[in-house]
Amino acid sequence: MKNIFKLFCLLSVFTFTSCDDFFNTSPENIINSKDYILKNDEAYKGFMGILTRMQAAGDQSIFLTDTRGDYMEITPNAPIPLQNIYNYEETNGNEYANPTCYYSVIIACNDFIDKLRIYKEKKGASIDEKTMTDYDALLSSALRIKVWAYYTLGRIYGKAVWFDSPLTELTNLNDTATFTKLNDIQSIVSACIKLLDTGITQNGRVIPANLNMNWVAYLDPETQNESEYPQWRYLTPNYLLLRCELLSWRGNQDDWLWIRDNILSYMYLNHTTISDYMYTCGIPLTGTYLDMFYSDQLKQNSMQIVSGIQYDYVNNQTNRLVKYFCPDYPNGGYYLRPSSYALSRYLDEDIRGMTQRLIVNSINGQNCFTKYFYNRGTYLRSKIFEIMPVVIMQRGHDFHFLLAEAENHLGNWRQSGCILNMGLTNEFPYASSLPKTWSTNYASWFAPNGGYGDIGIVGCARGKIHPLHKPTETGYSLTEEQRMKEYDLALLDEYLLEYTGEGKSYSFMVKMAERYQDPDIIADRVCPKYPASKQASVRASIEAKGYWVNWDLNGDN
Repeated sequence: MKNIFKLFCLLSVFTFTSCDDFFNTSPENIINSKDYILKNDEAYKGFMGILTRMQAAGDQSIFLTDTRGDYMEITPNAPIPLQNIYNYEETNGNEYANPTCYYSVIIACNDFIDKLRIYKEKKGASIDEKTMTDYDALLSSALRIKVWAYYTLGRIYGKAVWFDSPLTELTNLNDTATFTKLNDIQSIVSACIKLLDTGITQNGRVIPANLNMNWVAYLDPETQNESEYPQWRYLTPNYLLLRCELLSWRGNQDDWLWIRDNILSYMYLNHTTISDYMYTCGIPLTGTYLDMFYSDQLKQNSMQIVSGIQYDYVNNQTNRLVKYFCPDYPNGGYYLRPSSYALSRYLDEDIRGMTQRLIVNSINGQNCFTKYFYNRGTYLRSKIFEIMPVVIMQRGHDFHFLLAEAENHLGNWRQSGCILNMGLTNEFPYASSLPKTWSTNYASWFAPNGGYGDIGIVGCARGKIHPLHKPTETGYSLTEEQRMKEYDLALLDEYLLEYTGEGKSYSFMVKMAERYQDPDIIADRVCPKYPASKQASVRASIEAKGYWVNWDLNGDN
């Protein structure tokens, strides 16, 4: 007989009304200290409580960071607090800058980890091996979600308060036995990497942070028909991508080697085997990767999706994306739209621009960012307010950008430029093998060797090739540091074109500004979207490191 939990799941992807007793929690009211894991099934349901916290945080970074980036501008309808965010005014106290939703995720993770530990101790040897394997995977998943929440705090605020204990009573943030203040991005990155690398020890057992829960085997142990549960594979952040992102902020030589070698190995398996590696990081030959946004429900073999926060309108789970971007949204909305400056940066042939209209369009005479709700004249649902777009945390392009960044810092300029621009298929159109300086794992990208036919990040979008200086060209005079910066900034410019409205592109700018200690990397790309009268004040704020969002957690900054 199929697991009874399946019946629950068929009603809703993520709505677990019975979990209210398990996760009756908020950062203001701390946790419900009642034991909520009393039998095996409740551990699985309790984990869903973490996911509901993620839902509450899903759209926050989009409105907080894309508004301050190069792409979005406010409409006249925008609420005053959103206008203030857009204009780089003081963020402390602004409702859009409140980090509570991310700390709520962290509290839920700590609570779940501790309660599952207590339950396992009580049950002891009576827990069967299969259930123990699942519990370890659930704990590992919670660890990655916790790291994701801290990483999100770090790349937005540049500081965070770290704690591992479940909060059973209100505790002053100055309690150093409970809380550790991390006052810069590198401290947060180091703490996150440490947690990913060490995992968690419970009762003498180390549970690593890279275990994946086999949800299908739990939901449907008899047939294990994955086609019935496609969305479950995307619940939690991917360990490899999460660790690579963190390492890219630290960026020493060993970090770049680890990123390069592990991504290449992972993608080689993805391209050459039929397994779970499939559908996680391949860029297909055409622009069809944008299919990931053409439905508001994740489907089996979604080739570009790696992880995402999902919603179910039927069970009152929604985010604010459609309301903020769509002028037809009932009862008002439409607060953000693509700026004319941003749209001018796309070629007519670029599938992401206004001519091709795959992620922007004109609706009732209004230019709109349509990535999440509209596809060339058709809404994803007949009732606009029922559209429940997935907030994508990780996707296949992430592997390619990180790999190009790592190759750049390893001095492999040809590999980096090739991945960024037109790919191996165009770089070596008639060759039967790759140069010896290339990793053999690139062979699976190489169409003549039976690979998937890599056409590059730019080529995939039919975008504009980035001109890059090459050390082999006549008259080349750059230092290696200058060359690396040039390639980094080209990756940044393409990243801004690619990750519109996903809550990620702004933090990539911040990473580059921090790496080169040059706030004008941000200002030069952001200021042109503002009226001339605003540009000086925005630039001054950015140059004073106002690119970090300020929020006073406990009375001191």
